[in-house]
Amino acid sequence: MSKELEIGKRYTWEEVVEAYPGMWVRMSDCNLTIGLGIIDGILAGVYTDDNVEPIQIQMWDEDSKDKLRRTTIGFNVGVIECLNAEMGVKDEP
Repeated sequence: MSKELEIGKRYTWEEVVEAYPGMWVRMSDCNLTIGLGIIDGILAGVYTDDNVEPIQIQMWDEDSKDKLRRTTIGFNVGVIECLNAEMGVKDEP
């Protein structure tokens, strides 16, 4: 990490990537590109690959509108972005 950013402050995606390469970041109140990439947003949290899963579950449970993205993609890691795609789980009797 080149420098620590303050949680709760607005940053550009480039600033976040530079500060936290190879990490997961949670950002709120994001301005997005047409392809749903993050232009800027409020930094809400920074996570490693080992501790991101509970945050994903918490965000799903809360129906959070925050964005959780990995800043840089390493070998054997992929990201798929789809326009108008939805994923859900139903528990029907």
